[in-house]
Amino acid sequence: MQLKYEKLLKDIEANKVLQQNMEEGIKTVMPRIENELSPLIDQKNKLFRQRLLRLDELATELGVGKLNKDWFEPYMVEQTSILMQQNGYGDAELKAIFEKYSREPLLPSDDELADYAQKVKDEFGIEMNIKEMMEKGLETYLRENKDEFQQKISEKWEEQEAEDIRNYDPATKQKVSKQDRVLMQDAKTIYMRLVKKYHPDRELDEALKVRYTDIIQQVTTAYKSNDFLTLLKLQIEHLDEKEADATFLAEDMLKRYNKILQKQLNVIKEEVDFMKYSSMGLFDEFFDRNHQFSKSKFTRYKKKLKEEIADMEEDIQASYKRKKGWFKEWIREIKMYQQEVLIQETMLRFYSFEE
Repeated sequence: MQLKYEKLLKDIEANKVLQQNMEEGIKTVMPRIENELSPLIDQKNKLFRQRLLRLDELATELGVGKLNKDWFEPYMVEQTSILMQQNGYGDAELKAIFEKYSREPLLPSDDELADYAQKVKDEFGIEMNIKEMMEKGLETYLRENKDEFQQKISEKWEEQEAEDIRNYDPATKQKVSKQDRVLMQDAKTIYMRLVKKYHPDRELDEALKVRYTDIIQQVTTAYKSNDFLTLLKLQIEHLDEKEADATFLAEDMLKRYNKILQKQLNVIKEEVDFMKYSSMGLFDEFFDRNHQFSKSKFTRYKKKLKEEIADMEEDIQASYKRKKGWFKEWIREIKMYQQEVLIQETMLRFYSFEE
């Protein structure tokens, strides 16, 4: 129980650091995304859409070929679907391409968006319009409503800060949770019990007085540093037979606090996981393993975006200069891409079967 107690304390502190790093990182990265990346992402999406329309145009004009049809059509369905998930299902031209190659009406599922909306509501109290998200796409919807959402998130943080102030302990200069208050009260009980028993001023024997002084110093140090486990050990160590009940008391305390700390750890982990989930990929792209915002990752991502945009612009221009050669090259690219996807899916099914 002592080992578990110590491990839980370490895990809680480590996860608190991760949580704080990520909260500060998100506050840093959001304005930079809005100012530096959003225009580039919009430009890339427009070019991506333009290329899909051009592929469909040339497929109609030049023909895909019977052998390439099984590769080309699933690709067009997949890519138009991805783009509409990002930017909304109100794009009539993309919808027409999707239905043309899938040979079935577009029936987007809102299950994932509903799950996302519920998590946002639970965490921040923000009501999200799922129908509008479907029509405009999640990215567009969030961008258009960012001011309202940021205001509500700020209010949530302000409430949390106010709660932290209410739970602030001037003596330790730290935030004190309800669980911590329970620990502090029990620590005080142990402290008073040991001080009462071993106070050196009440002992006439000099040898015992020295021993009692040492014990009280240990007890006081543990109490002032909030080292609850050491207090428990000192309580058990300095018992006599008439006070054996303290052993059982210490065990009961540890059991209770382990449950409290485990619950506290679970809550912190859930909050960190939700921040990752609701970051819409920001965590994977812009944060390091310590959950801190990485300037170097951000710079690389921005540079890569610019390079991709330049390549796409050049590629689309080539589709007009040499349309037959361009289309043939893309058919070959699509075929290779689809074959790789097929291999990956086959391997995944194989390993799943093995398990």
